[in-house]
Amino acid sequence: MKVINKWQDKFQLTDWEFTTKAIKPEQVLYDEDCPDEDKYFVGIEIDTLRRVGTVYHSRKITEQDIIHELLHVKYPNKNEDWINEVEELITTISR
Repeated sequence: MKVINKWQDKFQLTDWEFTTKAIKPEQVLYDEDCPDEDKYFVGIEIDTLRRVGTVYHSRKITEQDIIHELLHVKYPNKNEDWINEVEELITTISR
C-alpha cells in the first residue's frame, strides 16, 4: 500500500514490514453506550522482535488511520491522547 510506504519512510520505519487485514464488523465488541457512528475498529498489532505490524480494520482505512497506527509503532510508550494530538497536527500540516 503506497500510503503505508509513504509514512513508513517519513517516520523512519523502513526496517519494518506492515500489512493490512480487513475484519468483519461483527468481530468487534462495543460498549452498550457506543454510538453507531463510532462502531468501527482500526488498530495495529506489532511484533517488535520481528519488526512486523498488521493494521486490522473493520472499515476502509484512511491515510489518517495509517498515520495514527504508525505513530503507535514509532512511539510505543506514548499514550493515546498524545498519539491523537500528534496525528492531528501531522494531518493538518500535510493537507
